[in-house]
Amino acid sequence: MTSSDRTFVVTGGTSGLGYECARILALDPLNTVVITGRDATRTRELAATIGAHGMALDLSSRSSVGAFVAELVSADLPPLAGLVCNAGVQFTRRTLTADGMEATFATNHLGHLGLILDLLDHFTAPARILLVSSGTHDPDQFTGMPHPLHATAHELAYPPPPTESAQRDARRRYTTSKLANLRTAYHLARELAPRDITVNAFDPGLMPGTGLARDAGAFQRLAWKTIARALVVLPGVRTPQGSGADLVWLAAAPAREGITGQYLVRRTPVRSSAASYDEPEQRALYRDSLELLTELDAGDPGDTPRIIGAGRRGDDRQ
Repeated sequence: MTSSDRTFVVTGGTSGLGYECARILALDPLNTVVITGRDATRTRELAATIGAHGMALDLSSRSSVGAFVAELVSADLPPLAGLVCNAGVQFTRRTLTADGMEATFATNHLGHLGLILDLLDHFTAPARILLVSSGTHDPDQFTGMPHPLHATAHELAYPPPPTESAQRDARRRYTTSKLANLRTAYHLARELAPRDITVNAFDPGLMPGTGLARDAGAFQRLAWKTIARALVVLPGVRTPQGSGADLVWLAAAPAREGITGQYLVRRTPVRSSAASYDEPEQRALYRDSLELLTELDAGDPGDTPRIIGAGRRGDDRQ
């Protein structure tokens, strides 16, 4: 990535980690920064405070993703050099999108994958894609979160009724989406290397005060925003400012040029869960996710996602 004008897109850039990442990126006059949020007016207003562009994007909606891509590519902006897939949701109960999909999987995984594929032809190499994952994807980390589900993409998008408490089911959907982020990152890292596009995943740590608790009750939200901030002295607990700076380093630092297929905590590559490295599962998730995206785009062939390195359907899972 050379010292020339370039554009970075940060999804979920209106608060927490995404906002801090975008704010720091925008301090460099060489960078043009685009932040996204579901509320168009609020996103534009917040973007203006940090010298960025704000555009509406609801990752749970394929039509919203398509509208965002159309707006981005038609804007008079420098070449697209980086995409930070930061936006994420975590619910306290089973929630569905307007398309009838489970909202955590649809937003955290499927929406970002569709966005990446829709933007592929608009990157200017060398380019970087970052997916924000979480240590909660790994059962060996003992985070207190339920272990991820091991199911097909279709089963995750259209799950049967929960067999556990609503809150535990919703938390499991979150950890499952973060495992999906890692599997996607590793698969795309291999497939996009010939294009000179790197793909890496990042664990920002536990960040008290961020927006993931927005679906919780009033008391839980208050505790998360206030009392929990005292936890930042504990190992593994970070501030949005600290993790935001790390994310900027991954997105723009010359030292990261050409490095792909890694999972990082702070600025250090670490091992993710054993399940995340299962290549047949990576390929199956990718292929099945493409099928879901194609189903959503049915009737509009121009919006059909690009297929890269998916392989034959029969080879996807062993």
